[in-house]
Amino acid sequence: MKAKIDNNKFNSQDYKLENNYFEVITLFFIIGFLITDFLPQFRSIEIIGPQYLYLSILNIIIGIFIYYNPSIIPQNLISIYKKSYLIKAYILFLLFCGLSLFSAVNLSLGIVSITRLIIVFFTLVNFSILLYNRLNLIYKIIFLIGISVFTQSFLELSNFVQFSKVDSILNALSNLKGNTGNINIFSASLSIKIPFLLIGILHFTKWKKWFLVLALLLATILIFLTGSRAAFLSLFFETIIYILLYLKLNPLKPKNILTISYIIIPIIISFFIANLIFEKGKGTGRYESVSSRVKQVANIKDASINTRLLYWNNALKMIKNNPVMGIGIGNWQIESIPYEKKIENDHTISGHTHNDFLEITAETGIINGLIYLSIFIFAFYLNLKRFFKSENSEVRIIALLSILLLLSYGIDATFNFPLYRPTMQVWFSFFLALSIINTSTSKEFEISNFWNKASIFIIIISLFTVYFSFKTFKADQLENDIKANFLKNDFDLKADEIVYNLPKYPNIFSTGEPFATYVGKYYIQEKNYKQALKYLNIGYKINPYIGRTEFYKHQIAKETGKNDSAYFYAKKALDIRPRNKDYYIEAINSAIILKDTTGIIRIHNIYTQYNDYPEVWINTSSALNQSGYNHKKLISFISNGLKKFPNDSLLIERKKIFEKDIFENQAILFFNNSNYEKALQSYKKALNKDPNNVFLIQNIGICFYNLKQYLNAISYLKQTLISPNLKDGKSEYLLGMSYFFIKNKENCCKYLNLAKDKNYGNAQEILRQECQ
Repeated sequence: MKAKIDNNKFNSQDYKLENNYFEVITLFFIIGFLITDFLPQFRSIEIIGPQYLYLSILNIIIGIFIYYNPSIIPQNLISIYKKSYLIKAYILFLLFCGLSLFSAVNLSLGIVSITRLIIVFFTLVNFSILLYNRLNLIYKIIFLIGISVFTQSFLELSNFVQFSKVDSILNALSNLKGNTGNINIFSASLSIKIPFLLIGILHFTKWKKWFLVLALLLATILIFLTGSRAAFLSLFFETIIYILLYLKLNPLKPKNILTISYIIIPIIISFFIANLIFEKGKGTGRYESVSSRVKQVANIKDASINTRLLYWNNALKMIKNNPVMGIGIGNWQIESIPYEKKIENDHTISGHTHNDFLEITAETGIINGLIYLSIFIFAFYLNLKRFFKSENSEVRIIALLSILLLLSYGIDATFNFPLYRPTMQVWFSFFLALSIINTSTSKEFEISNFWNKASIFIIIISLFTVYFSFKTFKADQLENDIKANFLKNDFDLKADEIVYNLPKYPNIFSTGEPFATYVGKYYIQEKNYKQALKYLNIGYKINPYIGRTEFYKHQIAKETGKNDSAYFYAKKALDIRPRNKDYYIEAINSAIILKDTTGIIRIHNIYTQYNDYPEVWINTSSALNQSGYNHKKLISFISNGLKKFPNDSLLIERKKIFEKDIFENQAILFFNNSNYEKALQSYKKALNKDPNNVFLIQNIGICFYNLKQYLNAISYLKQTLISPNLKDGKSEYLLGMSYFFIKNKENCCKYLNLAKDKNYGNAQEILRQECQ
């Protein structure tokens, strides 16, 4: 039921006071949303855990305020909601996301994701309630955001300067993350606020204008320094489109050109400052220069662009395989892994598609992907229409701001993953709210029971979002503690303690590894193999695509002396993740124990399909050599490696060593059969491959000695005397005897004395007979 309130009952002064009160409260809550970018990490592995928990609590606080202050909501907001395609599309989008839970293999991840989307939706609703009929606050909000940008930029630049003083500029550049945890997310969080600065600079005068100019300068310096190409594109298009639309509203006169210069000059200055820093840092790639980084935008051979294209291709495959319901909201983190086994090294997974539109389509189906895309298309059309058609200057400026925000967010959504990043979702909600409520306003009021009920509903659902957000936050803290243990190799946590706190939402790390798998690892550390196997099997059911279960089972088998089982699990882990170096090395080492040369070749071929570099050929050849592989085949194997890497010095040297071994083995065989001539020839061939091998030099001398070519024997044996590796006196004895046979008594006695001092053979007896 709706009860109309007679406007005569309202004193205009009371209305004004109440309106001022609501405006102050609105600004207060806007500040609350801005605090999201400054929250500490609270020992969480990622900042998004604390941020979503904070936003869910903030939504409850706003919901309670609205419940006790229903007059904050104008009468026609319900009808606007009913008519708004954006609200309907977003609710339908959420509904399809919810339905996709039925197709989700990992329901835990789905619940976490849907929780976050609901938090964003309630943020959108709260923004629209707070701002409707209060869009006159937009310039105050812009200035508050300007303060936020200045603070965020100033703090990060200060950290950069301090870091570069104690470390290198390059390392300082790579740590430009703010509290977002990621350099690209940080740059996106700045670039999406640039439109507020652009509008504010052209609106304000005096010190406020100059303050926003300074904020723009600092923010754009950071954007350039991050080397984020998506942020570069956002900054470029935001600035160009804003200038063009500004000139659409204002004639091309010197005064307006001067006004535009307040935007252009800071950006140009920041460009040169960033390049000077890059030059001083002597960086390459991302940190070579702004210009070179811009050129990489269109370079499909660039590693990161090529990787994105592979992710997008995988998304299309998943969409084709699951066109209706998708793989389940939030399940890309696991279900994408089998598609990436041939493109990702070691334990790396994508985590996200790096394109929100493709990720949503893959996770929730084609229909929902189109619904999500339509939100952006319709919002753009709606705001563009308002900008060109509306006679109201406030409506036009809000429409312009919405277009720029949509543009910045859309670019980031095309190349990154802002969908689950709170620092981006706040502004996604903000621009959607502006797009919904930016209409002609009404100052008539009408109290409706609907909003009381709606507020209660929002509060109740938000309580659930707080619960799941808190669980996620605690899981993030536990992940951080576990990773710290592995990093320090100091396991102060106990397996039973982790079991007691084993997270359900989510049940995997941010890296895709199940918490249960890590429980198994802790039990391995504690030598409790029975419990370890139990939790490793639980982890396998959660995520069978990363090979961790097999890898840790290999460790258990190895530690318990079950070499066949250890070998089996190591090979299985490599089959699951054929680009994983740890799995390759463990499989090779297990094969050595069993002398399985055929298996070693197979392991080598699996790994080098994707990661082929000289070190792998060195490792495999060593394994084959240790396993008794035929030397001729071993040389053939190394030769194949040299065909791929002909200039690799280690492979060349390794081939020489193996060739030396063949000649040396031949020489030993000849020598044992008293065929000293052929033994001598083989030893000389071996020495050609290893010229500094003192043992080969000694053996050549011995061959000459047995052939009674004493002068040649003396020549070679003398070369071995300075070697610290020959301490038994053999060379000295043979030198003495060689001199004995050529009748050089002085040198004979000299070297036999040296042999006697080392207690070699019968040197003392010969000395007594010949040197008295």
